Amino acid sequence: MADDLAELLFKATRGGPAVAPVPLSELGEARAVARATRDLTLAAGDTVAGYKVGLTNQPARDAYGATEPAAGCVYASTVLTAGETVPTAALFAPRAEIEIAFVLGRTLSGPGVTADDVRAATDAIAPAFEIVDSRWDGGPTSLALLVADNTLASHAVIGPRFPVPPDFSDLTCTLTIGDRTAPGSVSAVMNGDPLAAVAWLANHLAAAGEELPAGSVVLTGTLCAPTPFTGGETLVAEVSGMGTLTLPTS
Repeated sequence: MADDLAELLFKATRGGPAVAPVPLSELGEARAVARATRDLTLAAGDTVAGYKVGLTNQPARDAYGATEPAAGCVYASTVLTAGETVPTAALFAPRAEIEIAFVLGRTLSGPGVTADDVRAATDAIAPAFEIVDSRWDGGPTSLALLVADNTLASHAVIGPRFPVPPDFSDLTCTLTIGDRTAPGSVSAVMNGDPLAAVAWLANHLAAAGEELPAGSVVLTGTLCAPTPFTGGETLVAEVSGMGTLTLPTS
């Protein structure tokens, strides 16, 4: 079943129809679907640019009955440069998030990776947009469906790079879409420590025999509430100490 679901999810990321949810009950089965979808994506010529970490705060985990965060791949074809437009015609119910991206200069291999290890391995951080979207018809109704669908990864825009600050505690943001605003802060990410999100990811990958390679971009979790938008709207992210990042949509 994993291969059949992977084929449907893969096609849904490329303009195919949404996929009818199935009763996946185990995370092992969900991860098999996600791996099979990744294999199809790589076979089609894409590459892994990095990873995303989701469910980085307790309310988000509670909503899915999760005991830890969740991870997904960020593919090179989905990383847009600043000024590019996000196409929405092939998306189902896109939502915008503001995140802090980490750009790694050194490989991180778990287990036992700590926040201090992440700081030492990081070349830079950057403000970022993540666009999330579910390929399941009606969205994921369980943790297993969320994980199987690559933790809803869709597109990302990485802003200008900055050095890692000594302290993240005062970092705040505002997402503006038309006349709507969504405030946020780093407190939504691993109790205010995005370094811990990258450490968790490295140790999570190690459990599957993988490492977090040098050059990877890691989206560390949304600072604000995921906010719906429609094609033609412009997304504006203001991040304290990092300026403004603008993303047009079509």
